[in-house]
Amino acid sequence: MKRDDGGVVNNPLRANIALTLERERARRGLSHMHMAELFRTADGEKLAYRTYIQTVRQKNNVTLTTLQIMANGLQVSFAGLLAGSKKVPDWAHRLDDNAIRKRLAHIIDFERQRRNLHRYEMAELIGVAEATYMKLERASGNISVDTIAAIAKALKLDPATFLFSEKNPPGRADTSPPTSVPKGP
Repeated sequence: MKRDDGGVVNNPLRANIALTLERERARRGLSHMHMAELFRTADGEKLAYRTYIQTVRQKNNVTLTTLQIMANGLQVSFAGLLAGSKKVPDWAHRLDDNAIRKRLAHIIDFERQRRNLHRYEMAELIGVAEATYMKLERASGNISVDTIAAIAKALKLDPATFLFSEKNPPGRADTSPPTSVPKGP
């Protein structure tokens, strides 16, 4: 994806993430520095302040792993970060970065088979190298939001919601939406 003159990439996922981060920061009454301190890895290491600021400014091609750290730190759903103000089904709010990778893998594999394409042709269609496509199809690697948006654009899908759509074909048990949503507190 290309940057504009201000260094910003026109990616609705970047915009949704930035909006959600700013909304949460305002709701909590935190400075940017204090907001960034919320983001820690499972080992307790802080996410770089620069990563947070660049994400808020939409200048960072943030990855699923980084988004998971942000979602955990804010105690918000991964789907909420990606979808922004768009409505997603309740079950989508329980997905983590690994479940997102698996759903994306299922969607692109389903689309490749539906279109009767070879893997290299599907890689070309979505604008990634064949090796990258293989990682996507295996649900491995640290996928970026720009890659997700490019895939959605190539498949003519809404980048903010296609991963959470109930219209997507059911996949393996670990990637399909639950049949019932437990009631929360």
